[in-house]
This record gives sequence, C-alpha cells and structure tokens, in this order.
Amino acid sequence: MWWRKQWSCIEESEMEIGKTKDREKWVDYVKVIACVLVVLGHFFQSMVKSTIIPDNDLYSWFNKTIYYFHVPLFFICSGYLYQKYSRIKNILDWKNNIIKKLIALGIPYFVFSIVTWILKTMFAGSVNDEMSGLAETLFKNPTAPYWYLYSLFFIFLITITYKNKTNKMLLIAFAIVLKAVVLLTGGVGIYAISTVMANEIWFVIGMCLTDIDMDKMNNRFVGMLLGIIFIVLSVVAYKQNITNGLVTFILGLLACVSVLWIMISCRRYNNRFMDYVAKYTMPIFLMHTLFAAPVRIVLMKMGLTNSIIQIVIGLAISFIGPICTAIVLEKTKYLEFVIYPNKVIKLLKRR
Repeated sequence: MWWRKQWSCIEESEMEIGKTKDREKWVDYVKVIACVLVVLGHFFQSMVKSTIIPDNDLYSWFNKTIYYFHVPLFFICSGYLYQKYSRIKNILDWKNNIIKKLIALGIPYFVFSIVTWILKTMFAGSVNDEMSGLAETLFKNPTAPYWYLYSLFFIFLITITYKNKTNKMLLIAFAIVLKAVVLLTGGVGIYAISTVMANEIWFVIGMCLTDIDMDKMNNRFVGMLLGIIFIVLSVVAYKQNITNGLVTFILGLLACVSVLWIMISCRRYNNRFMDYVAKYTMPIFLMHTLFAAPVRIVLMKMGLTNSIIQIVIGLAISFIGPICTAIVLEKTKYLEFVIYPNKVIKLLKRR
C-alpha cells in the first residue's frame, strides 16, 4: 500500500534518533527544567487570578522572569534534535518530515486544545480565562500551552537542515532578520506568522548547537555564574520595569545559555528523578492545566481556600495526574495515540 511505503521513509530518521537517544540525556534534562517552569508559571497565574495567593512582587518577578527563557528552551531542544537527526536533502525528505510533524504535533494539539476549549466553555464561571470560538482557538489564536506545538509545526514548515557553513550562515541571517522585524514592528496581525518570526531564532540556535564541541562545556560553574548574572539582571529589569524587546531577548539568551551549559556539563551523570520525569514531559506539558484547574475548583467548592493546601495539592496533581494518565494510556497501547501518534502508527503497521 502507498501509505506503508510512505511511512517506511518517515520511520528511517526516527530509527536513527532511537539509536542515539541515550547520548542526548542533557536534552531530556533541559526539557524537564522547561516543563517544570511552564507548569509553575501556569499554576501560579491561576492561583493569583483566583485570589488564592496575592499578586506581590515575588510572584510578578518570577512570572516575568521565567517567560524570558522557558519556552525558548523547548524550541532550542527541538532545533538541536532536528538538525542532528533529520536528513532534509530534497523536497521528498521535506514532505516526509512535514507529514511526520503534522501527525506528531497536530494530533495532541487538536485533541487537547479541543478538550480545554470544551471544559472552559462548560465551566466558564469557574475558570480564569474566557475562550473564543473553537475555530478561532484552533486555527487563529491557540491557547496556552498548546501554542508551542502550533508554532513549532510552522517552524518545521519553513526551516530546512543546513548542509554546510554557507547554508548555516544564511539560516542564522534569516532568523536574525525575522527577530529584528518583530522587535522593530511588533510582528504582524497573523498569529502564525508572528510567532514563527519571534521564535525561529531559538530553533536555529538549537540547530547550531550540533556544531559545538560539548567537551569544552564541562565546567558547570560557568553556567552557574551566568545564571547568577541573569537573576541579578532580571531583578534590575523588573525593578526598572524594562520591557524593551531587545533587552528581553538578551536576558532570555543569557538564561538559556546558563541552563544549557549546566545540563551539558552534567550530561554524563545519572539522575533517577530527572530520568523518570523526562519520560513524561510531553504528558505533563499537555495535561497539567487539565488536572490543576478542576482540582482548584473542587477545593474552593469545599471551602479549602488556604493557599498552602491549594499549592501543595495543586502542584502535586499537576505532575502526578498527567504521569498516571500517561502510564494508563501506555498500557492500553492504542489510546496513547493522543499523546504519541507516530508511536501507535508504528505499532499498527507491525500487526
């Protein structure tokens, strides 16, 4: 069948990734850090909007600071893996890659965006944010955190892997121009275009990481020092209310370099906790709000508005709920399609 032949071509690059995945433990660890920060950001935003905790300087600084770099870390990791393990040599390779990404990103994007839209529409009086129409949410203005999958697909759509130094420099120049246009103009009115223009630079930075000799990044204290500098500068930026786009980008770049340097320098160490959480970053990313919001509402209905109780239970369910759900879906095999569609398609193909 034509689709079997098509899928066999798509699987070739995935097999290469599987063979070398263990050597990229630092990528998993960076994703864990980014995922935890995404969860914390959304969780404490909901706590403040629900007036369970006050909107004070500590919260405002933390919320502003993590948005400098937590999602850029995801784009960097995706760019690194794309350049290192994908082979986009011609239009056929590009087409196969887009089909794979459309399935891998599109299925969870549509499934969890629709679920979120339904829940927020049904319980509009109990949630923090109002939702627009379903079509607009899916195609025009994606909701958090799923906008990342939306943006990432369009980045794959316009970005090809580079073959030599000339290609690389052209790609870097392209990404810089896109970012400069966003910084100077604020982007365009179409979300898909604006978000690609803003985040292509992070993806390309990740691609360029494949050319770095990581053995020269063994000193974790350099990364820690950069992290301290970033924290100090982020406090200054918050106190001075600096919102300049270029400053924001530089701070984000500094934070990303710090995290990457620390994780790369620790890549030969094993951390069982990080290894375990790394297996479930995708489910946690997709489902943390779907567990945290209902639990928060139930606790409030029960009169349990104490901030400590809300934070402890809310954060616990934000991680435990998605992990348990992922384990159950994995045991059913085929229901795991909503999280890892390509994995299930390969299982069906072998039958």
